[in-house]
Amino acid sequence: MSTPDAAISLRALFLLFLRIGLSFGAGTGMSAVLQAELVRKRRAISRGEFMTLYGLARLVPSGSMTALAVAVGYRYHGFPGTVVVLLAMILPAFVLTVVLTVAYTLLAGSPAMGVLNLTLMPAALAVVVISAYRIGREFVTSSLELILAIAAAAGVLLLGINPSLILVAGGLIGAYALRDRTSEDGR
Repeated sequence: MSTPDAAISLRALFLLFLRIGLSFGAGTGMSAVLQAELVRKRRAISRGEFMTLYGLARLVPSGSMTALAVAVGYRYHGFPGTVVVLLAMILPAFVLTVVLTVAYTLLAGSPAMGVLNLTLMPAALAVVVISAYRIGREFVTSSLELILAIAAAAGVLLLGINPSLILVAGGLIGAYALRDRTSEDGR
């Protein structure tokens, strides 16, 4: 991978991933925040490199945001960067999970729990959809990419194809498309 356009200190990485750990929308929402911060605001990584790291993070058998955090932390500060970003990202979720578990135990069976079920799921779904749209908007820059994204969604949702196979197929198609672009440019 190329040298970062802007250096990021361990402290800045910690604060960035602490903020990401406080964001909502699970991996998709967190990825959107990370992309906005590193690509657009700080210009510390190119859009293409970020999307490559994001795609690779989706392939590994772990949480995609965890894998993306490891990649970003390691890219800037090696093993210490990896440890810093993981601690910062996990800390808010750990504290919130403990607090919500205690609250759930206290509220179980009460009328308040029925209201939470009706309001939390639509709100959570909206956060995920908006985050996915923001990442998709950055990724889809041509009609071919839009067609491939729709075909991939249809393959998973309508045909039941394993998403990992879709990702591998997308990588192969992308490699072929990039090879064609490179040969057209005369490189």
